[in-house]
Amino acid sequence: MSYYFSMAYSKPRIAKITAILLLLGILIQILYDPISSARHSLEISSVRNQLPQARTKWEGFGISDYTFEIIGDARSICQPSARIEVQNDAVAKVEMMDFTSEGTTPQLLSPDRWADPDWGNEIFLCNYNQFTMTSIFELIEQTLQNFPSSIIQTDFDPEYGFVTYFRYGIYTGHGWLRPQVSDCCNVFRIQNFQPNSRQSRYPHVNISYPEHKAHGDFQRDFPQ
Repeated sequence: MSYYFSMAYSKPRIAKITAILLLLGILIQILYDPISSARHSLEISSVRNQLPQARTKWEGFGISDYTFEIIGDARSICQPSARIEVQNDAVAKVEMMDFTSEGTTPQLLSPDRWADPDWGNEIFLCNYNQFTMTSIFELIEQTLQNFPSSIIQTDFDPEYGFVTYFRYGIYTGHGWLRPQVSDCCNVFRIQNFQPNSRQSRYPHVNISYPEHKAHGDFQRDFPQ
């Protein structure tokens, strides 16, 4: 008799404890957002694993002459938007482009204006001289080594291995008690990559990438 009474008493007690733990978990998530922090840790680990493979893939093609388009934003400082021509793994030509409007004419940017006079030596996106695939790989390697927590999202081209998207800066979760930082991040996207047909195994390749939907609206990262 006492056994059945004990079982009947323990069931609502267990249900009550379960409900309390569930509410506590929801409250912690709302206030501190540990799920986003866990996802962020997984993203860093994924980049750490993918980067050596991606760079090996890129270097395996031996491509040193190519063109691509870059759209970037170093918050409130530099907003590169251009077609880049690389020769012998060095930037040879920069054409400013407005990718928000159709039919715009590219404007050739003279080499003496490639680096921002104030920030060119401080911020990667403020110096067009650095816009080569090799330099971008080195940027991510240095970030992983020195400030791994600043990496928010990194994407690689599945065929050539080069970086197609990189977002990095001050990471914060979305909890109510986590400090929100405006203008937290630097971000850039690479599109319309074209290798020199004499070097590439795949001549006349034109690779374009859709807008990123992960980690928020990509258009928010690049204000119109």
